[in-house]
Amino acid sequence: MLSPNTRSLYTEGLCPPPGYIFDQAIATTFTLDPSLALSLPIHLALAERKTPEETELLKLLESLRRLSGRFNLYVDQTGMKVPISARGNVLFGLLETMVTPVKVPRGVFHPKIWIIRFVQPDMDEPALLRMLVLSRNITYDHSWDISLRLEGKPGTRNIAENKPVAEFLESLPSFCPEGLSDRQEQQLDLFSSEIRKTDWELPEGFETISFDLLGIQDKPWSPPKSRRMAVVTPFFTEGALEWLRKQTDKIEAVISRPEEIDKLQKETVKLAEKWYTLDDAAQSEGGEETDPQDLLGLHAKIYLIEKGWWTKLYIGSANATNAALLENRNIEILVELAGKTSRVKGIDALLSDEEGLGKVLSPYKPEGIVEPPDKEILEDQKLLEETKRALAEAGLKISCKPGESEWNLLLRSRQPIALGGISQIKAWPITMSENNASDVMSLADSGEAMLRGVSTVSVTGLIAFEFTTAKKNLSSRMVLSLPIKNLPHDREDDIYKLVVNNKDGFLRYLLLLLGEYEGGLLSEIKNTAGKKGFTKGGNSALESIPILEELVRTYSRNPEKLKDVESVIRRLARDKTTDTVIPEEFLNLWEVFRRAIGEGKK
Repeated sequence: MLSPNTRSLYTEGLCPPPGYIFDQAIATTFTLDPSLALSLPIHLALAERKTPEETELLKLLESLRRLSGRFNLYVDQTGMKVPISARGNVLFGLLETMVTPVKVPRGVFHPKIWIIRFVQPDMDEPALLRMLVLSRNITYDHSWDISLRLEGKPGTRNIAENKPVAEFLESLPSFCPEGLSDRQEQQLDLFSSEIRKTDWELPEGFETISFDLLGIQDKPWSPPKSRRMAVVTPFFTEGALEWLRKQTDKIEAVISRPEEIDKLQKETVKLAEKWYTLDDAAQSEGGEETDPQDLLGLHAKIYLIEKGWWTKLYIGSANATNAALLENRNIEILVELAGKTSRVKGIDALLSDEEGLGKVLSPYKPEGIVEPPDKEILEDQKLLEETKRALAEAGLKISCKPGESEWNLLLRSRQPIALGGISQIKAWPITMSENNASDVMSLADSGEAMLRGVSTVSVTGLIAFEFTTAKKNLSSRMVLSLPIKNLPHDREDDIYKLVVNNKDGFLRYLLLLLGEYEGGLLSEIKNTAGKKGFTKGGNSALESIPILEELVRTYSRNPEKLKDVESVIRRLARDKTTDTVIPEEFLNLWEVFRRAIGEGKK
């Protein structure tokens, strides 16, 4: 049923099937790494293999432009991570309209789903919807996770089983403190309408599917009474385990993290027949070292039950905790797949060496006496979480103040923020190096703080915070997406000029705009353009590459793309640096197409 030999890459689920192209997508997550968020648009918009380093920034810029308004990420308001790289990246600023923080009143925003819409060009056919239901956040962790991939086309009638997903999408705006744009609301309406009518293709052997959106529906999720149950969960509480035991005749096995099982009382351990953890060798690929900041171990969430002839599999985001299963505080998703045990197998197959996870599992063995955690460390860890919540709920806003040559960002909250027990807070735009961080402890006294010396291209509402406890000197980090006023009107133009910074870069970007980004022509530019750009003699790269032919072909096949070229030229032509970026011979050539576009409109 669930074999460790069946692996899938995150990006595989984003690629369109043959004959289709990407149209639009939404994703929800508890935690988000901005570095990964920046790379995902390449897979969605350009759908190509990894590219040479020198064109990567250009492709990031172009993919962000193409996806503007069509790809939206919804993340828990405290769940955005500080990028690991200390250098910053000005393109992070372009994520502002793509990433939306979500606030859940009593818990956390924890569902991990993607909904992607693919279309067939020039064909009057219904769109293809793909839903990815994951246990993985949008981060670079190396945990063992699980995913479900569903595809289907909207029909003409509503399907009752899809109603919870549609209602979840319809409810999203109510959890977004800063509201949504009209385009975002229209996108949610479209997905909600089409999902209601989509008949999903099910994994082999399963006959029915249904969805539970915990924290959205009126009552908590509850599995049907069963003969046997197996639970896979990285985190759990004793109360949730006791409740699950009441829903079944026997909990055959619990698979979890050893440090979680260590915390259990002896009586609680008796709730399950067997306890397993991942084998040490399964923690990383072949013993390879992994980044210490990335998660390891188990992260999948699975509830497997057997009832009569049937097996039901529940997968999604919900851990076996009180907050997720009993109190209905978190927003979570669980998908139920049901099939006859003879076809889909069951708990024995899940635990077996031949068909399931048995080969990567080890029976849990207590480490002996477990030392109780340091009380002061627990108190400081709780304080860090409270500080995260306090900063996220303080209503922080940014006002941009022009300086002599740079900008100052004024952070202002509704009222002073309670920061008792915190010895230091610093903040910086994630577009800049951490070395540019400013002390913002004044947020506790006056509710205001200033981030100084920010260049135009680095101005952003995505602000990194690091705070440290006074007692045990523990620290934590987060990124907040803050509303920003008086944003420099030329910021995006300056970002374009920074990335497309010479004639070589312009022609590379031009070919991206025209769709020629796979191989050939970009390599030819690289070979013909010198390090200092382009010469005016007969060896000009412009003369060596069939730019005219590409423009003519685009004009005849897809003239809309030429509007993108005109838009970029206008961005780069708003100051006197144009002649250092756009070859003069190209500008002369472009005048012909500019007139042709104008005449075409008539």
